[in-house]
Amino acid sequence: MKIYTDVEYVRLCEETLAYHQEEFNIRGFSQVCKLKTQWYEEQYHSAKKFSSGIKLSLLERQMLLDQHTVSNHDDFPALTAKFYLSGYNSVVCPGIDNVASEYAEQKGQSYLFYLPDIKEIEQYWEGDYLQRLTLRIDLAYISDLLGELNTAPKQLRALVENSNPQQFHFNVGSVTPQMRTIVHQIWDHPYQGAIARMYLEAKVIKLLAIQFAPLIEFKPHAVRATLKRKSIDCIYQAKNILETQLEYPPSIFELAQQVGVSERTLRRGFRELFSTTIVGYLTSLRMEKAEELLREGKLSISEIANQVGYSHLGNFSTAFKRQFGITPSQCITGKKTL
Repeated sequence: MKIYTDVEYVRLCEETLAYHQEEFNIRGFSQVCKLKTQWYEEQYHSAKKFSSGIKLSLLERQMLLDQHTVSNHDDFPALTAKFYLSGYNSVVCPGIDNVASEYAEQKGQSYLFYLPDIKEIEQYWEGDYLQRLTLRIDLAYISDLLGELNTAPKQLRALVENSNPQQFHFNVGSVTPQMRTIVHQIWDHPYQGAIARMYLEAKVIKLLAIQFAPLIEFKPHAVRATLKRKSIDCIYQAKNILETQLEYPPSIFELAQQVGVSERTLRRGFRELFSTTIVGYLTSLRMEKAEELLREGKLSISEIANQVGYSHLGNFSTAFKRQFGITPSQCITGKKTL
């Protein structure tokens, strides 16, 4: 396995460049780039700092060869958030306290990390398709944000309370249907100019708020008043079960039995923790999966409906339009969701 330095890798990419197209100030993005090298073919969108101090990048990459490169994070004094819609990235970074020496970032998961001044080996694999949104957040913004919160996650407090914050990398959890919808809205929005920048920044901040929410300690007068810590863990387990069994999900009674809580506690917990019902959450999951499959264009509408658990095509179409504002047929033809 050949491992390249950043300098070697950039040079070899330039030498094997098949094409390189670049545009600037398009739909609120500072730069939109399409290119192909011997390693990959990709499309990249980036937006420089918003007024909040956040940087945004979107990456779609088809890997053509395995890639192993040594990366230096000398210029990363920022909190980084990643959202993977597709793809896989493995990392080797030994010798960092509280960070596994080898870890992976993968499809359907979101991550937060603070890893300045490190050296690591990044690995991507031939045939993989990567679709990822990355946010880099100035610590000054985190400091301002925490000043407005009565209860702040300890992971974020440490970044502004210490002059030399501890490095960390952790999986925040699944990319939820709500997150996925926001990512698609960022990718496909119809606006231009200053309005586009306003729209992108609003969506980026909303996405961060949803990602940060599980880190916030539960307030005693809110959730802990009615749910025990063990019950909360069980309800999150139920949420994960639904995410992996879209076609044939368990009934609410069966789900409650699987995770070890009463049906009443499960129903109440979903409302308190996720602001939705169990059925509402499952429907959103199914619709997000359906939209992804429709835009891939490999299956018919009826096949996709069956795959996400709908035997009646009319019910599927109604649920899809209710969530996205367009029909499944319009989605296939490329019409943007609301």
